[in-house]
Amino acid sequence: MAVTTQPYNHTATLINGGTINLAALKVMLLSDSASFTAANTELTQVTNAGAFEVSGNGWTAGGRAIANATVTTVETSGSMLDADDIEVTATGGPIGPAYGAVVYDDSDPDDAPLFFINFDGPKSSDDGIPFVIRWSSNGIWRVLKV
Repeated sequence: MAVTTQPYNHTATLINGGTINLAALKVMLLSDSASFTAANTELTQVTNAGAFEVSGNGWTAGGRAIANATVTTVETSGSMLDADDIEVTATGGPIGPAYGAVVYDDSDPDDAPLFFINFDGPKSSDDGIPFVIRWSSNGIWRVLKV
């Protein structure tokens, strides 16, 4: 399975302009009904007003906070957004199935979606088993100036 992460059209402008609140980033799980549309600027567009959200059994509705998000300079002229991996143990039943996730800025009035993550199939964890989102060694997002 190849997991892919796609930025929304406004993501680079928001990150490079310093208008996102790194301390307010969250990741929300999505059902198989959700799909990526690069022009989306509001979380409600991505989630169909919440109808495509997956939550329960330890995974909080509205998503999980992303801890220790930072933007750093890489290779002298690029930048990388990285953070701690997400790990939530399922309690009282399974978490999922989720087919994707969206990273968004919860402090933005529109809950600006930043990245759409496609799991390339269902991902779930049974009761007592952690549901894990492990960011790439290249970060959540990495841009190199050419």
